[in-house]
Amino acid sequence: MRIAIIGLPQSGKTTLFDAITGRRDEPGAYAAPGSLHVGVVPVLDGRVDRLAAILQPRKHTYAALEFEDIGGLFTGDRPSPEAVAAMRQADCFVKVVRAFEREDLPHLRGSIDPRRDLEEIGGELFVTDLDIIERRTEALRVSVRHPTPKQEEEKAELALLERCRAQLDSAGALDRLTLSDDERKALRGYTFLTQKPAVVVLNIGEGQIGDEVAQASGLCSTPAVALCADMEKELLALEPEERKPFMDALGLAELRAPRVVEAALQALGLISFFTSNEKELRAWLLPRGATAVEGAGKVHTDLARGFIRSEVVAADDLLALGSLKEVKAHGKLRLEGKDYVVQDGDLLQIRFSV
Repeated sequence: MRIAIIGLPQSGKTTLFDAITGRRDEPGAYAAPGSLHVGVVPVLDGRVDRLAAILQPRKHTYAALEFEDIGGLFTGDRPSPEAVAAMRQADCFVKVVRAFEREDLPHLRGSIDPRRDLEEIGGELFVTDLDIIERRTEALRVSVRHPTPKQEEEKAELALLERCRAQLDSAGALDRLTLSDDERKALRGYTFLTQKPAVVVLNIGEGQIGDEVAQASGLCSTPAVALCADMEKELLALEPEERKPFMDALGLAELRAPRVVEAALQALGLISFFTSNEKELRAWLLPRGATAVEGAGKVHTDLARGFIRSEVVAADDLLALGSLKEVKAHGKLRLEGKDYVVQDGDLLQIRFSV
């Protein structure tokens, strides 16, 4: 999964990227239009370590998300084609809005107003989607006048895009448009920006630390996290034992950057499942509601192609009982078919034949 960090210039998005990924980049490092930098972030799940202690594989591996810092956005000019292409390839956005004051770094718009900045980001995404809809509907209105083998298909596409246009006009975004599975598939190729799930990060100053929950609440209807990206980046550079006194002085019980990862998982509707053998215990991410055969496909296409059944153990049961032997003795191991809906924390042993 690819998560794009976007925001107005000088909002601190590159600093946030570093705080999440552990990099040490200079502010503005990716400010050139369309510039893109990528960092892979492990999804730290305590169940992985605890399961590994029981199952004793040679190694254990966390699931991971790919975060991207996209430069050259929302400068007042239309986004470059490269920047738009990068946003289209993302599965989720982290929208960074500035709440910190710095005299040596004045806000691009002249004042600090997170809600205004968030609306500006949404407005730019709106315009980009609207442009695509208008150009395509104009072409379709001409095309459907002439009998062709695709006429009925194009009429349906035109009607769907007109619904999208009406939704944009009324709501400003497409993320809450009710769609059937077939309609969702028909729109997939457009990769509309306002249809993508999003997380909002309110980038606060050091003096604002301690009131993050109140500051983030009410900002928007999507998941929101308030943090001081600059401070998080500096703290992350320290060893844990060196970090604690500074965090205590700031009143921070924990780093807040991992909450951005958690919020992205929530926005994407992802769950974790596990596979294990003597070589490796591994966590995987899967959309909520996906089936066992879809989970098998995440591991390897051969497992999905030759899927027979899956042995399923809930991680909570294994952690509570302490061994697979006890899990089996208590009747907690189940055999499930390809249509089984995988649950968060399932440990799957996939049986297949190719």
